[in-house]
Parts: sequence; C-alpha cells; structure tokens
Amino acid sequence: MASSSRTALPSAVLALRLLTLALLAASLGVIAADKLTLDFGDGLPPLKITFKDVYAYRYVLAIAVIGCAYTLLQIPFVAISIAKRKRMIGSSEDLALFLIFADVSAFGGSKLHGEVARFFNMAYAAAGLMLLAAAAMALIIMLSVYSLVR
Repeated sequence: MASSSRTALPSAVLALRLLTLALLAASLGVIAADKLTLDFGDGLPPLKITFKDVYAYRYVLAIAVIGCAYTLLQIPFVAISIAKRKRMIGSSEDLALFLIFADVSAFGGSKLHGEVARFFNMAYAAAGLMLLAAAAMALIIMLSVYSLVR
C-alpha cells in the first residue's frame, strides 16, 4: 500500500504528460491539415490558403511542435521516478525544482463565408486543443510543487 501511494503522484503526472502529448499532437494534425480553396470562377485560378498563409497559425504550429518535443523529453523523468518508486520526480530536490521551472517557462451564410469559417474554425480547434494541453501542464506543475512540499 505504501509503495502505491508513493507512485500515485508520479503516475498522475505521467498520465497528464501523455494527455498533454496527445492533445498537442492532435493540435498539430488539425492545424497542418487546415486548408481552404476558393474558386472565384471567371477563368481565375483557385486561391489556396493553408496555415502557412496566416502568421498566427504558423506560431500555433511551432508551439505544438515545441510542446511535443518538450513533453517527450520530460516523460522519461516521470517514468524513472515511477520505476524507482520515488514520490518526487527527479533524483533530487534541485532537479525537481529545475523541472518545475522548465514547465512554468515552457507550452456563415454563403458558400465562400462557410469555407472561410471552416478554415478558421479548424485553427480555433487546434488552439483549443493546445489550451487543453496547457491546462494539463498546469496540473502537472501543481502536482510537482505539491510533491516538493510534502
């Protein structure tokens, strides 16, 4: 019983890190797949718009990639803590504090109107997934701080 209570906190952090990774990967997929083609007719070539054409969406993609990489780097620390049955993530209090600081500083009507709205809605969905990932990261930070004060 004592060993399971020792690994409960790191296990919760691991689950949240995996959730964060899944949400960031989903956000990455949604924003990368977001495309819009506008056909104006009259012999004009169709206008193709992707996330690359909206600067803010480029940043959303970059943040999702950085967040995935960062989360992938953090998962082994949690897994090691679980394997060693440690309550605190990291081998020492200094490493645990470093990991916490790293977490804190990281992570229409017409057809034309409908297509444009869908394009922006996909980006909003990607941003929403990133917001959920940020919420999971906030829970990770709170659990990590809690493990230090216990």
